[in-house]
Amino acid sequence: MTLRIGISARLLHTPPDGLGLPLKRLQFLESTMAHWIMAHRAIALMVPFVDEESPLSANRAPMTEIVDLLDGLVLQGGIDVCPETYGDTLRDPAWAGDAIRDRYELALLRGFIDAGKPVLGVCRGAQLINVYFGGTLVQDIPSLRPGSVEHQDTSRYDRLMHDVQFVEGSSLHRLYGNSEPHRVTSIHHQCLDRLGEGLVVEAHSPRDGIIEAVRLQGPGYVLGVQWHPEFHLSPGEETQGLLDSGPMMMDFLHAARARADRHQSGAAVVHAGMAIPTRT
Repeated sequence: MTLRIGISARLLHTPPDGLGLPLKRLQFLESTMAHWIMAHRAIALMVPFVDEESPLSANRAPMTEIVDLLDGLVLQGGIDVCPETYGDTLRDPAWAGDAIRDRYELALLRGFIDAGKPVLGVCRGAQLINVYFGGTLVQDIPSLRPGSVEHQDTSRYDRLMHDVQFVEGSSLHRLYGNSEPHRVTSIHHQCLDRLGEGLVVEAHSPRDGIIEAVRLQGPGYVLGVQWHPEFHLSPGEETQGLLDSGPMMMDFLHAARARADRHQSGAAVVHAGMAIPTRT
């Protein structure tokens, strides 16, 4: 059985001129995210957003049915999380984020967590996981955490890099086998502030202490990383020395496979002699 991994959609509410789609909201995924998943023999499927204000919303499939079709969820990066989503007051209009996308992704996240299916959050996705569990964010690192290393440079984008260090004894430390600093991409001006309930820190930026990865304690698999592992794939001089993103994806897919196998076995027992086991 090939694993099917859902990816949350990025939303473009006002497309630029020239795309041939005026006044139409676009939903999309960044291609390297799909490549990262599909390079490990899984299928990547974007989960479309249905506007809650649309009359079509009343007839959409329940979230439980969407979750049932998929084996895991990846929350991709993108625009800021809206401060009001985590109970804060907006400090600058430039950091307003996208409350519509927040609601859509939080509903997805809730569905997969309730079903016990693995979730991997990247950049914004890690921040949203923290918010889901009651945590908060720093709205702007340069102005609110002065003296921090540079975490975002729009002119360099995925060519800006810095070190992260895994917490000794953490799952990432065990996965990669050491706690030495690792080089990663960095494309964020916001970061985790108060940690969400049940989350533990897996990695931080050693020079300024900013949290770079978190994981949910207990059963299940919920991991958020602040860097972009999918951008570590392309061979070339700019990716030399970056943390290998393969073990992280394999670990996530292993969790998805284990969960799928457990539930297929359970379904087989229930339906023995009656029908082919259904996917749940």
